[in-house]
Amino acid sequence: MAVLLILAVLPSRAQVPDSLSQEARVSVLTVDPGTPVYSLWGHSALRILDPGRGFDAVFNWGTFDPDLFVFTPRFAYGDMQYELSVEPMSGFLRGATLQERGVSEQVLTLDPVVAQTLWDLLRVNMEPANRAYAYDFVRDNCSTRILELLVAAGATGFAGEPADSTYRQQVDRFVHHQAWLDLGIDLAFGARMDRPVTAQDRAFLPLELEYVLESASTPAGEPLVRETRTLLERKWTQSEPGSDRVDLLFGAVALLILVYTVRTRRASGHGPLDHTLLFFFGGMGLFLLLMWVATLHWVTAWNLNLLWALPTHLVAAIVWTRWKGLSRYLRISAWVMLVGLAVQLSGVQPVPTAMALLAGATALRFLLLDRSAPTLPASESGSPAHSPSNP
Repeated sequence: MAVLLILAVLPSRAQVPDSLSQEARVSVLTVDPGTPVYSLWGHSALRILDPGRGFDAVFNWGTFDPDLFVFTPRFAYGDMQYELSVEPMSGFLRGATLQERGVSEQVLTLDPVVAQTLWDLLRVNMEPANRAYAYDFVRDNCSTRILELLVAAGATGFAGEPADSTYRQQVDRFVHHQAWLDLGIDLAFGARMDRPVTAQDRAFLPLELEYVLESASTPAGEPLVRETRTLLERKWTQSEPGSDRVDLLFGAVALLILVYTVRTRRASGHGPLDHTLLFFFGGMGLFLLLMWVATLHWVTAWNLNLLWALPTHLVAAIVWTRWKGLSRYLRISAWVMLVGLAVQLSGVQPVPTAMALLAGATALRFLLLDRSAPTLPASESGSPAHSPSNP
């Protein structure tokens, strides 16, 4: 799936025939996940091979023009304009070979009438006014477009099993080996990504689309996939989780915070450490809030991580010593953070272990310092001191 960048430069549009011959063959191509971030989830494309027309092309919904005016701000906002492009099959395989990614082909069982209907729909998609679409990581991408096209053409009555997992879990298994990226994705995804994946919706990932097609059938009850071939050797295997080191790192930091707090809480009040923690969690909370309410991203809405990554912490860090109610704010926000963590840990929305440890330690520090705040002597508090009486 081309999530962040195109697989290669924008291909030139090939000339396409008005109709398919009886020899035409339709197949779905699945490209293995690659190394760059944009390729971690794989890619899907549609191949039309028509020897009678001398035509062999790949239809790809995963391309965009990175030079498009104000593309980067639109990308951040969630207004990602991807488009359908066409390239020769030879060029498609050459690009996958250069990236050292495996490619499989599922040849579909389509009668000529269905194949022509599919072709007519493709031609409509290829019209300049229809080529571009608003890309969505889960609901509208290079894989979902192919399945929707097959269903619209009457190629399949669709049959499949729902995935025994959530959207988040489906995405996570492709990024387990990149611990920091895995952590960032888990923080940014909202509660919507914790819904169970249905039989058809699982096709939002290319390798899942491949599985869905294998289990699908034609309206006549025949297997939809007539033949599966390996065009380029497939080497990708699901990696093991690599988040242990990040969890250990954050766990060690959390432990140091607690040890430092216990050893020094009666000798000092709130200081630079608390200032830093407020900036850290407040900045994170502001980012997560903006990704929810100020963008079009479906996957970042209703993010319960905001229960402990409080944007108000950033305000507290800015006003800091000028705010007389700081101690009270830290005490109340600490309880909010702990309750928020408890809600998430109960299963409403998973919280990354690393951040749960750090947020929990921060909340406990705020509470411990509040309980041990020293009482100023009367002479330091502004009250008049009593001098001994003269005899």
